[in-house]
Amino acid sequence: MNAADKSAIEKLLAVVPAWRGVTSAGKAVNLADYELLHCGPPSDPCNALVTPILNSAAVACVYEGWAQTLTEADHLIGSGKVKFSPAQDRNIVTPMAAVVSPSMKLTEFVDLNAPNHLAWAPLNGGGTGADPVPRYGYKSQAAIDFLVFLNDEVGPTVAKVSEIAPVEWLPIIDMALTLGDDGHLRHIEAHKILVEVIRERLGTNFASRAVEEFIEKWPFLHLNFWMAASKLILSAANGIKGSSIITAFGGNGNEFGLQVAGLPGRWFTCPASPPLGKIREPFTTETCVGAFGDSAVAEGLGLGAMAQSYCPDMQSLHSNFTPGDIFELPEKLLMAQHPRMQKSGARVGLSARATVESNVTPVLELGIADKNGINGGLGAGIYRPPMALFSRVCEALN
Repeated sequence: MNAADKSAIEKLLAVVPAWRGVTSAGKAVNLADYELLHCGPPSDPCNALVTPILNSAAVACVYEGWAQTLTEADHLIGSGKVKFSPAQDRNIVTPMAAVVSPSMKLTEFVDLNAPNHLAWAPLNGGGTGADPVPRYGYKSQAAIDFLVFLNDEVGPTVAKVSEIAPVEWLPIIDMALTLGDDGHLRHIEAHKILVEVIRERLGTNFASRAVEEFIEKWPFLHLNFWMAASKLILSAANGIKGSSIITAFGGNGNEFGLQVAGLPGRWFTCPASPPLGKIREPFTTETCVGAFGDSAVAEGLGLGAMAQSYCPDMQSLHSNFTPGDIFELPEKLLMAQHPRMQKSGARVGLSARATVESNVTPVLELGIADKNGINGGLGAGIYRPPMALFSRVCEALN
């Protein structure tokens, strides 16, 4: 392993991620009025944000009170008054089409070994592809109402859990992998553990029966917690000169991008094609938005597709789309077994340099959404960034 990458991996492995609270984006990162954060790299000025993200932005504008109606919100966004920037540049990660606005609740993760090192994620809406949850990019009154429920009812309830004591997250994901999760698209076991923690600490002290049912029902509630933990771990490596370890990973629907430890803050991008996988009928790949969402940070850490060996469900779901070398990738591309994940033995730390030297690219699992912002979530599939993306990183480091 390259010496710079070795130093970055040591930083990464030293992180002890713990959920310690719930706060607003305004308080967490001083997010201002009329400012929204989106997934992936910055939007190309010549290529507007994809429709699902713009839909979520309109819903957020009404939620914040910047507009009274969705039509007003569209005009406000069109006027240029609302500013957009990548969530990961603030150490926030947001799934698929979901945007982050100042009043929205974020789970806050801290490194117990470095208390000033923080990362955040909004709450995941759970639901199915047909439900008006933030990550699927619906634009409707139902989407506004759900955003209010998620932030104003679910948020304060889960906040009480972390106020009692921080919750370490590596033991949760480590155990979940041994029980059949993959750390990205399957969260059934991790969700069970999370619900146990919530029940132990809250008993029956939920804001409402609706909140209790929501928390118990939707495994994807866990995803955003793990996204924040993953971002916390990866970003600890930032600033290691010469290192090619991935620290930011995600798409905005038009472009997929990454950052590396040795060049913090600099995005490298490529055109974002749609993931290939099973989607709802009667839709086809032609109706799918390009790869998007910040949940790719879990893949950048090394879980998700490259942890399919733990997860028979994902092996089955993606059997017609997963490349034959999937089980060889962890040894080739992930730099170390995590010492705090002894039960699973999971490897972590994706290296752009190892990608180029081995002449094989990582495989990712990502959600798929309707590019027109009408039909929501369509399924999930496999995305493989091109080698040219990683080659440009290595050229820049040299």
